[in-house]
Amino acid sequence: MPPLRLLFAPFVLLSIVPSVGLSAAPERIVTLGPAVTETVFALGAGAQVVARDTSSTYPKAARALPDIGYFRTIGAEGVLSLRPTLVLAAHGSGPPEQLELLRGSSVPFLHFNTPPSADATLALITEIGAALHAEAGAAALAATVRGELAAAAALRTGRPALRVLFLLGAPGGAAGQAAGDRTAAAAFLALCGADNVFAGQPGYRTVSVESVLALAPDLILVGIDLSTPGHTLPDWLANTPAGQASRVHTLPLSHLAFGPRLGGAVLETTRLLYPATPAPAAASTP
Repeated sequence: MPPLRLLFAPFVLLSIVPSVGLSAAPERIVTLGPAVTETVFALGAGAQVVARDTSSTYPKAARALPDIGYFRTIGAEGVLSLRPTLVLAAHGSGPPEQLELLRGSSVPFLHFNTPPSADATLALITEIGAALHAEAGAAALAATVRGELAAAAALRTGRPALRVLFLLGAPGGAAGQAAGDRTAAAAFLALCGADNVFAGQPGYRTVSVESVLALAPDLILVGIDLSTPGHTLPDWLANTPAGQASRVHTLPLSHLAFGPRLGGAVLETTRLLYPATPAPAAASTP
């Protein structure tokens, strides 16, 4: 498993690479990044995937495929040695020089390099659907995602936005890494209708227990990797206003992949943030 800080590093504003034109559905696909791997499987083309990157662990069938390394540090030679007929790369794939080698090869290469957002996810589904000659399936999948996002938005209509802190790990006495602007976590919180208490700070920043107590967020989400067993939250979280109001929760890091499960992840988290019966307000600090 690659370092979590790298997996959800700040993203850069770049444009999407136009779709490749394929006369027939590809027979040997290499997928780089969870979002593209999940989308290919969701569109029924999992049997054509010959390899995936380390972070692509969903669905379960993907884990049985050859692992060609972490998608942010991929090697073009290893990818091309698999004789792919299509390479799909998610936002954040790299390094750039290796992507240039893939782009310069004779193998069709599709790189989705826009920051995580609902629009980017819908575009990814549409583009991959076109590359796989699965336009009807892609349209249906995109419609499902749109419907789930609309349902999430309806849940929070008329409700004041919660001030939420997202922590990437909180071991022992350290508060861990807090998500600021230009992170997948910040984009996800916005889709859930939450105000990020670390807005204005770029990327992930190490924060202390004292700073978290001073910020007094209404709710705290702690990102966890579901593939790693035994998640125990540190005791100090219970002493925060959010902890005293039972508003400290874990969030699967897979929710931040911005793939075809995005709508369901946003809907699930919005229900947690804005339940039908509002939770008691977090106590203010003395």
